[in-house]
Amino acid sequence: MSPRRALAALALAALAALPAAASAAPPTIEPGTLTVALNMPSDGFQVGAVRGREVVAARGYEIDLANAIATRLGVEAEFVHEPRFGSLLSAGAKPWDLALAQVSATDARRTAVDFSVPYLTADQGVLLSIATTARPTTIADLRGLRLCAQKGSTGADLIATTIAPTVPVLLPASTVVLTRGLASGRCEAVVFDAPGLTHLRSQVPTRYGPFAGVIRTGESYGAVFAKGNRLRGPVNRAIAALRKDGTLKALSARWLTSDLPRLPVLR
Repeated sequence: MSPRRALAALALAALAALPAAASAAPPTIEPGTLTVALNMPSDGFQVGAVRGREVVAARGYEIDLANAIATRLGVEAEFVHEPRFGSLLSAGAKPWDLALAQVSATDARRTAVDFSVPYLTADQGVLLSIATTARPTTIADLRGLRLCAQKGSTGADLIATTIAPTVPVLLPASTVVLTRGLASGRCEAVVFDAPGLTHLRSQVPTRYGPFAGVIRTGESYGAVFAKGNRLRGPVNRAIAALRKDGTLKALSARWLTSDLPRLPVLR
């Protein structure tokens, strides 16, 4: 063997000896850690305790999903709390790898951030206050009610574009204020993601009124990334694998209620 071929063989042997994980490590901000931003609380999806931006404890569909994605990537999940939902969707660099917060992927939002492939689809639900005497059966019936939605949400967009209420709308920034408003009667009805509302009411049925129903929107929830984040590809592959092996279906069965198919559709 010539000296040149011998050197080439040694170089190939050295490359082969490198750990496979070194070349396959996902491009996370912190090596070995998937930093996941949350917007707590959201019943069924992410509930627990926070201290500032620190997540002290968390459980729910999206918590288990984040851990499953991290396992697929070969890293550990670490959670941070982002109290302002709108911050998840603002343009620019992020101090986290991805965000999970029941964020619907829309064309308008894609101008500022990137999304993963969908991990869940959902419609908007309309939950009434216990003090609301009228039982709306159509979208038109909602227009005279004091409606509430989380600021910046697709529920807020739906109120403005489809319901077109005749009464001023309340748009709190947090889900905590939103659900308190419904429980107190300040909001006659809340428009929010249907899976979260059904879980909320199933936990404390005496605190809230009945469901008016759902408004079909067929929204797709996706993980949020800063534009151009190279982690999007590996996460997409992880979510696809979790769908294929039945994990996503199992998470829905564990954390979300089965009442949705029985709710009336408002038109």
